[in-house]
Amino acid sequence: MKGNLKKNMSASIGIYARKSKFTGKGKSVQNQIKICTEYARNHLMKDGGEINIEIYKDEGISGKDIVSRPGILKLISDIEQGKIQIVICYRLDRISRNVKDFSGLVTKMSAYSVGFISVNEAFDTRTPMGRAMMYIASVFAQLERETITERITDNMYALAKTGCWLGGRTPLGFGSTRIEETDSAGRKTSRYFLEEKENETDIVKFLYYKYLELGSLTKLETYLLNNNYHTRDGKLYGRYTLKSILSNPVYCVAGEIIYKYLVSNGYSIYAEQGLFDGTRGLMAYNKNNCKAKGQRVKNPQDWIIATGIHKGIIPQETWIKVQSKLKNNSGKSYRYPKTIGALLSGIVRCGGCGSFMRPKGGRTDASGEKRYYYQCECKEKSKGNLCQMPNIPGNILDKMAVVEILNLRQKLLEDYSYLQKEIEKIKYNIKSSTQEKQKKDIILKQIKDYSSQETMLLDALGKSSSEAVTMLILKKLDEVTAAKSRLQQQYNKEFADLTNGTRKYPCHLYAESIITLNQEAWELISPARQKDILKMVIKEIVWDGKNAIIHLCAENTSQDFPATGADKDGA
Repeated sequence: MKGNLKKNMSASIGIYARKSKFTGKGKSVQNQIKICTEYARNHLMKDGGEINIEIYKDEGISGKDIVSRPGILKLISDIEQGKIQIVICYRLDRISRNVKDFSGLVTKMSAYSVGFISVNEAFDTRTPMGRAMMYIASVFAQLERETITERITDNMYALAKTGCWLGGRTPLGFGSTRIEETDSAGRKTSRYFLEEKENETDIVKFLYYKYLELGSLTKLETYLLNNNYHTRDGKLYGRYTLKSILSNPVYCVAGEIIYKYLVSNGYSIYAEQGLFDGTRGLMAYNKNNCKAKGQRVKNPQDWIIATGIHKGIIPQETWIKVQSKLKNNSGKSYRYPKTIGALLSGIVRCGGCGSFMRPKGGRTDASGEKRYYYQCECKEKSKGNLCQMPNIPGNILDKMAVVEILNLRQKLLEDYSYLQKEIEKIKYNIKSSTQEKQKKDIILKQIKDYSSQETMLLDALGKSSSEAVTMLILKKLDEVTAAKSRLQQQYNKEFADLTNGTRKYPCHLYAESIITLNQEAWELISPARQKDILKMVIKEIVWDGKNAIIHLCAENTSQDFPATGADKDGA
């Protein structure tokens, strides 16, 4: 495969491009593809011939591993199937920043006689020198990444010694206080430490002891709902919020018992045993998984545990009992079966309290069809104390909703003027929201700017070797994070309807969604696609106990029909 491809030889070339974030900095995915394409035409096809190029890309995805990137996984699959002869990328770290992953990928390419070219570094695995140079460059790329990670960890360990609060939203029961210090060189630095809020610590103690009394998060959630307990923000307590409070070491008294417990359970402790004096509270660093989409809290074994200067408010034995019960109950949590169709999940609301009505599984009838029903979320959580809305059979509601939409389709086909009116209504809705959309775009841009600042500050934190500079960076990071959080809350409060209502879809998309529907086509498409279409057409369905009222995305009016067969048991 050395040299240029021979004349008239058909070449299958895979071009891979990746960018970690959707920003205007650096080479965009499109620019990377353009550069690689030009390279292929100028260097691989000098003698003419046909060239077949396949594009593989991952945008907004880190290069630290391969398994989370669909683009490169598709490339690997095509290599294994013999579809690709040469892989080209703009720069080496676009493929991988991990030596092990990169080495394995190059080995796989070699096994399938596939060449690899990195345009920026001018590396070409079709030559021995190119292979050697790429391995060296890959080693240095990972070394840089690991060095930054190590520096961040070292700084975190250094800060753990002080027991200071690194910024962000304080746990329930605590606020933060600022303390100014002067070092040996006369430079002033600021640190933040947790301070107790007596009105909130009483709530924390109550939650711990009530959980031990009731024995489960679900029962605790129901109790708090029925007795009108609210969070610091005035919201109802959810199971995730409760678990976060009950598993947080910050509340535990730092004594000899908890020290032995942490050691025996594999926690990383970065404080002298003598500081576990029975008065201080604990601090947990490296606790939250900010980048993960699913798991929001890291495994406890990855936490960095130290002692703070605040007082612990939960006795050691009590905190350990709560952790043991949480662990025992973790395997008992209810997981909703995914086999139920429930086409209207996320659309049906309770006409009494406004809560969503969630699908629940029922019996299988004589025909073998799985029966299910929609139940008010508030009714379920409060055990019927705050809402007594009757359940509605899901099978019946789903079928009737589909019939109504298909009937609407027929009406649109028969009366074109009606279709025009519906489209005009949507156009009006979109036009009336122009100013809101402009404001939304401005806030989104500000949020992205703050995210970029956070990234730069974290990079600077990794490179900092001065404790004074580190504290300044952390202070600024705290300010940026707080400002970003305020904007995000404003965005969620003001613009939720821009993504959950009539303005989510363009008017032509709405019209096409209805016009193209017919009974035969409907039965052929998958349940997932059926759900997408219904959500595109239906804004929400409100169940008042007797009638289910459909609110369409396109109109201000609504269509109601009786859902017969509903009863309190949802049978």
